[in-house]
Amino acid sequence: MKKTLLIIPFLALFLGGCDNENKSDANKTSDATPTTTTSAPSQSQSASLEAPFDLTLMDESKMTLQKFDKGFKVEGNDEAILFNFFATWCPPCKAEIPHLNNLNDKFKGKLKIVSVLMEDKSKDEIDAFMKKFKINFGISYGENNFLFAKALGGVVGIPYMVLYKPNGEYATHYVGLVPEEMLESDINKVIN
Repeated sequence: MKKTLLIIPFLALFLGGCDNENKSDANKTSDATPTTTTSAPSQSQSASLEAPFDLTLMDESKMTLQKFDKGFKVEGNDEAILFNFFATWCPPCKAEIPHLNNLNDKFKGKLKIVSVLMEDKSKDEIDAFMKKFKINFGISYGENNFLFAKALGGVVGIPYMVLYKPNGEYATHYVGLVPEEMLESDINKVIN
């Protein structure tokens, strides 16, 4: 009985995701209206981003995003994109890495996975984290990550993922840890 009582809080945290209330870096989007429904964030919920903006990836390449009424166009992209908002301190974020690695391998050339870091870390710290967890997909870092989260209507908990079709249209989003099979099913719908 005692073991069961100890497991319940752990499962709630693990399956529900991490709350960013006590993490100052993740809270940079807290003034935005949170998106908690399964529909695309509405224009009124989104921050106004008229001009394109760049996300900086760890390999120093830039991903240029332009907001439009149905999602985000990514310059030069013809693949579906899964944006994964995460932090290095978040246990469910760490737990989903092997699944994202698998999906990245399985859908190579059809899906781009980009993890969007929601905390301030040095490039060396992020590189060490990538090596430790053998991450095989892109990670963006820097202040524009917070701008992107705000443009989505705010990220109220992590992990938080948003899936876009190859044309940039919003497909769906996920809050908390999501089974790999569910992600795979939704990705198949978007790329076919």
